[in-house]
Amino acid sequence: MTHNLSKLILSACMGLLSLQAHALDSITRSANIVTLGLPAFAAGMSLVNDDTAGLVQLVKSEAVTLGLVEVLKSTIHETRPNGKDDKSFPSGHSAVAFSAAQYLQTKGGWEYGVPAYVAASFVAYARVDAREHRWRDVAAGAATGMLTTYYFTDENSGRRLSMGWTGRSALFQFQQPLK
Repeated sequence: MTHNLSKLILSACMGLLSLQAHALDSITRSANIVTLGLPAFAAGMSLVNDDTAGLVQLVKSEAVTLGLVEVLKSTIHETRPNGKDDKSFPSGHSAVAFSAAQYLQTKGGWEYGVPAYVAASFVAYARVDAREHRWRDVAAGAATGMLTTYYFTDENSGRRLSMGWTGRSALFQFQQPLK
């Protein structure tokens, strides 16, 4: 089952990435890749750590996040800054990216969370820069993604990879509870 699920996730990501090839500028293209890459990385980390329950939690949280975003977009009808359509509020890209960032922080700690939140923040910035959203749109998307993931995801009580930096040296540490 896990092998088939990983193939499905990989296939979906590759298909979605190919659809993003038409993006107008490099920032938008990069943000689209990060939007898909964060959940793919989170799923890969769950598979590597043999965390099937975590993978299911990730899929649930991303699915509910996207569902909530679509309901809100269909209900609120906020016009985008570029005038393209009335689906501005909330930002789906930000919701997906921040959902994955929250998952990585919950499962892997701040060693994974900080870089993931920086990447998700780049996505939010790029959506505003591209005039697809306003700041309130990306903030609402971020909150939606983080809250749904917070609700569905259990903290990781098993293996943990951490790292530290003293200025002259780096420490990588792998922890696993004794059974």
